[in-house]
Amino acid sequence: MRRDILHIGLDVDDNFFTGAIFNSRTGKTEIFRVRPTIGALLKYLKKLQEKGEEFRICYEATYIGYSLCRELRKRGIECEVIAPSLIPVKPGKKVKTDKTDAINLSRYYSRGDLTIVNVPDEEDEAVRSLIRSRSFVVEERKRLKLHILSLCRVHNLNYKSESKRKNYWTQMHIKWLKEKISSLSENLRKCFELLIEQYISQNIIIEEYDREIKAASEKERYSKKVKALNCFRGLDTLSSMTLITEIGDVKRFSHPNKLTCYSGFDIREYSSGGKEQKYGITKMGNKRIRTTLIESCQFNFSEVKISRRLKLSREGAEMKYINIADRCMERLRKKSIMMKVKNKHHNKIKTACAREMLCFIWEALMLAS
Repeated sequence: MRRDILHIGLDVDDNFFTGAIFNSRTGKTEIFRVRPTIGALLKYLKKLQEKGEEFRICYEATYIGYSLCRELRKRGIECEVIAPSLIPVKPGKKVKTDKTDAINLSRYYSRGDLTIVNVPDEEDEAVRSLIRSRSFVVEERKRLKLHILSLCRVHNLNYKSESKRKNYWTQMHIKWLKEKISSLSENLRKCFELLIEQYISQNIIIEEYDREIKAASEKERYSKKVKALNCFRGLDTLSSMTLITEIGDVKRFSHPNKLTCYSGFDIREYSSGGKEQKYGITKMGNKRIRTTLIESCQFNFSEVKISRRLKLSREGAEMKYINIADRCMERLRKKSIMMKVKNKHHNKIKTACAREMLCFIWEALMLAS
């Protein structure tokens, strides 16, 4: 007689792993709690295996990441990671505990009501972490620059009016700033010196990140895909690597529309009583893919222009990837002109073009995989 498959919902935190074992045939749920270590969880699961039980485990994608899932899979235990934002919530629910979360996970899991998150392999995750860490430092540098400029205004240090130059953060600007602060009071001078030192240090760190990402892009598993994406106008090695690592295995998306949904580019719609209303994109997906593509679409779409940089990027690329990129460029040109005629806001035009561009990227990655 075949045994029932047990569905285990696991709520993980720093204090305990709380699990709920649900038997869909009997409707019974058993609760367990173990120390928050993989070893303690495996010890408990071994007891179930010794009883001959067949089970599957799921947990929310939280701070623990994918390490727990990988460790369980290595030992032949079926485990899946769940998208937290897409877990069904009952209207009027007022109680939330580790126990109720685990019970709900196990029951929804048995019915197939949960959205499974793709678990990347360790190398992809390592490169993705490298790129995300670089983004974090870039954001910190942006805040630091704003803080320095704010201090300059407070203390009447106006670079543009005094030097008649337009751009901040050039070598001339840094040199001018160092000269100006030399005449300030000791405490204020020291404050500026430390901030400038921090800014220079962040630049060095970002350059180091760029070198590491460039080295990773030249590895066999990424080089072909990077070469394919670098054929697109607006993409470089950094943005190509961001898209490749965030998308992961593109073959899990059987159609480009599935990739647009995964990226949050799908259209919000409310249609009822014969009326159809659309409200823009849902943004319920991978934010980094959206941001990278929208930033890549900061050019004049009405001009189909092959720049010198793009020519260099396309050197050595196969003609099939160049053809896809050219078709993409022509499609974006027509799309932008059509939306401009309808007086659409330029941000909407960029978002729509980024969405279209993602479909062509899907095609290129499918060929390169």
